[in-house]
Amino acid sequence: MEKEDYMHDKKQFLDILIGAIRRETEAFNYYYAASEKSPSVDSKALLIQLAEEERRHRIILVREFQKLKRLLSPDKEKDTFLEKDRVSYRIPDEPVFKRSQTIKGVDLAVISLPTEFIGGDYFESFPIDEKRVGLLIFDVMGHGIEATQLKSKVKVALGKLKELYLEKGVNLERLNPAEVLTHLNQKLAEECWKLSSFVSLFYTVLDLSKERLIYSSAGHEPPVLLGEDKFHQLIEADLLMGIDKDKVYGENTMEIHPCDVLLMFTDGIVETLNSKSEEFSRKNLIKVVEENRNLNSSKIVQKILRYLKDFLKGAPLTDEFTLALAKIK
Repeated sequence: MEKEDYMHDKKQFLDILIGAIRRETEAFNYYYAASEKSPSVDSKALLIQLAEEERRHRIILVREFQKLKRLLSPDKEKDTFLEKDRVSYRIPDEPVFKRSQTIKGVDLAVISLPTEFIGGDYFESFPIDEKRVGLLIFDVMGHGIEATQLKSKVKVALGKLKELYLEKGVNLERLNPAEVLTHLNQKLAEECWKLSSFVSLFYTVLDLSKERLIYSSAGHEPPVLLGEDKFHQLIEADLLMGIDKDKVYGENTMEIHPCDVLLMFTDGIVETLNSKSEEFSRKNLIKVVEENRNLNSSKIVQKILRYLKDFLKGAPLTDEFTLALAKIK
């Protein structure tokens, strides 16, 4: 009986952690939204700092959830949850860009380091018609076997969705961001719980005919849309994928114009530390893009990598990352 009570307490704590993750997500969105509206430079900086703290807290809570879920696993005595060693690599002199589909009017460059086959992050693009292209980036939280397994599950679920609507050329509106995230979440929730891992995911449709982008985010690192004289952080985000199977995701709209740059990435790049334990940060990433936005997408990405290399001063990177940059022509 004592063992049953112990297990019951553990499961109750899992529910408490899930609730805490929800609240951290809400607090993150609140602080970031407030920073966008703040007229004061000082208060904006403070609000962004508070948002980043909430994001870090969420990561800690997710890791605790993963640990506790493993303890409750009936296979805990087996080597079910092997952890891989942390990666360690240096930025190559000649990076290999990922082959990505796009449409006329959208210049797209994508890179995954050290390789797109390592880690839980992934990017995919697919033309919907001549004027619309879908861009999707995700990151599986955690490392090791469970991250690799869940990454493959997301790719399979996405592939089936594309086959159902895109390749058959019917019901293309079902590829709108809110519907895609809601569908993927329903398909993946059970697997997420089984593997004690969640997915942050951002998906947007660039619609050149209506000069807008529509996006939905499942707790992903906010992308940045850089315009002629200002930038917007696409901060509106819902729950991480896999927490609530019945979650219905919403979507948001932004105007886009020629020469606008959309920057999407996983947290590995902004959390990169140099030998002084200084973080590369979103601020530096945005600065490089702003200074080079007159260049084409691949050259901007190369500038980012050079800046990052100088920032590291010889120190290796210890986390994988994916970076995608789309420029409206």
